[in-house]
Amino acid sequence: MGYRPPAPEAIQWPASPSGAASPATPAVAPRPEMH
Repeated sequence: MGYRPPAPEAIQWPASPSGAASPATPAVAPRPEMH
């Protein structure tokens, strides 16, 4: 269960480092923290 959230999330923000990198940083932090 720990590999599911970090796998798709880590591949989504790096795929669009144009503007997704900014909003992806804070969105990824609360995800793994809650898990």
